[in-house]
Amino acid sequence: MPDGYPTEVDLTTKLGRGLAGAREERDTPQLWPLAAVSVVVVLLALAGALPQWPGLPHFVALPPADLHADLRVLLTRAPSVPAFVALLAVVLAVRVVVLCLLLGGLTWRRARFAALFYAVAALPLLLAAQLEFMASALLYSRLFWAAMTLLALTWFLTAPMPWQREERLRTAFTRSWRHGLRVEVLIPYALVLILLGVLADNFPVLTIPLIPVSALATGVAITFLARPAPHRPLRRLAAAALALAVAGTVFTVTRGAVDDGPVPEPREGSVLLMSGINSASGRGAIFETDIETLGYTCEQTFYFSYSGPGDGQPRGVATCPITTGAPYTPEDTQRPLAEQVEIFAEQIADLPRPLVVAGHSQAVWVVWQALASGVAPEVDAALFVGPFPQSPVGYPAADDDGEGRVAGDLLRLLIPLADLVDFDFDPDAPLAQEILATPDAASSIIAEPLPDDVRSLSMTSATDLPLMPDGWHLPVDRNACPMRVAHPYLPIRAVFHQEVNRFLDGRPALDCPAWRDWGAPVSRPFGTPPQDP
Repeated sequence: MPDGYPTEVDLTTKLGRGLAGAREERDTPQLWPLAAVSVVVVLLALAGALPQWPGLPHFVALPPADLHADLRVLLTRAPSVPAFVALLAVVLAVRVVVLCLLLGGLTWRRARFAALFYAVAALPLLLAAQLEFMASALLYSRLFWAAMTLLALTWFLTAPMPWQREERLRTAFTRSWRHGLRVEVLIPYALVLILLGVLADNFPVLTIPLIPVSALATGVAITFLARPAPHRPLRRLAAAALALAVAGTVFTVTRGAVDDGPVPEPREGSVLLMSGINSASGRGAIFETDIETLGYTCEQTFYFSYSGPGDGQPRGVATCPITTGAPYTPEDTQRPLAEQVEIFAEQIADLPRPLVVAGHSQAVWVVWQALASGVAPEVDAALFVGPFPQSPVGYPAADDDGEGRVAGDLLRLLIPLADLVDFDFDPDAPLAQEILATPDAASSIIAEPLPDDVRSLSMTSATDLPLMPDGWHLPVDRNACPMRVAHPYLPIRAVFHQEVNRFLDGRPALDCPAWRDWGAPVSRPFGTPPQDP
């Protein structure tokens, strides 16, 4: 063949390169669908079809975080099971089409990939959304943080997959893992998404304007994810995991940095300790409170009984013998609020004054209601330990339609699993229906003013802050700095002893770092949207 004519090998090479280039061009992400979805989300929010809460920018987040936003709203807003199923089918169809368009165009192969992608992510995301609802409905922050962990794991493992230019889900996951889960893109993007949520949480007027900003951030992330992975991606992944482990260790070991402080002079009067829901006689953290560090003796210490007055209860883990009250079980803690207020008034009638009452968790509502209604004039000081000033979401009665029907049914289905961790709770018990199942019922209690002659102190767990959309400050004499202690253990930690002694002695509270409550605006946008009362 004469010189200058292409050989068969040259033609094959050029043809292969041309086909690869055409395929690469077809696989180039198209970002215009994000703009279209942003417009739809803005219009739905303005029309009231979507709740305006800090999680609104997540509707245009990097998949599958967008589906997580859908599920949170559907669980709490769908009025019936058929409505939930129908709306979920529509939402999934829209998400599949949008992802196909983002990947380069609507084809059967892309549609199959996108459908499988969302199907795989849907189950853990639905569980995360349900756990978030249960945390907000039951005011149980451990469920919230479990949901956050499940959400983070699901998102980091799946978010890089659609941008690997693979048509099989398993191959896409393998490729994304070999590329270090693209943490050099996902981590900065996650920080931007968190920042947008913080802005929306602190400045609600910015919530809707932040939707297109979120779409822009998602577009930038997709652009970088579609590019080749940098050199040595697994080392980046290992470094990120190590940094997370170090940060978690530092956070954990520095929580107990506060000591008990000086032991106060012996106090006069008496102290009544009240445990919360699911407690029993001699069983509950507040029974273990070291009352000597608070300046009291066992002769001055009394324990409340949810069963009513009596001649004593089993001691269990209590620091002191329990010489008053009738034995009670976890079921007694779920009696109607009015009955609990009545038996509280009966049990404090003859206690020595000045009387200090420390109510933990649920007991906060009992003490507050009793004081506000004037049936407990014997109380001189009230210590509210682990209060929840709001009940942001509710659920309808069993088999009744209404907002939260699906989430309520799933709650009743999953609640038996709580027995595995020794948590005995009935979502249809009288107190649960009064306060937890009714949105903002707790707020109506806390809104009632306390008597002027009762000194009051509120001590909140920092882990509970995401469940307080309206903030953690109560209308009391002193709000202690949120404590880096899990809710159940507040009454037995040194920082609790310090704050109580400072309050009773008339000394200033412990210093409160400005960052102590930052976890709330960081995490709250990923939670359940509050319901209208």
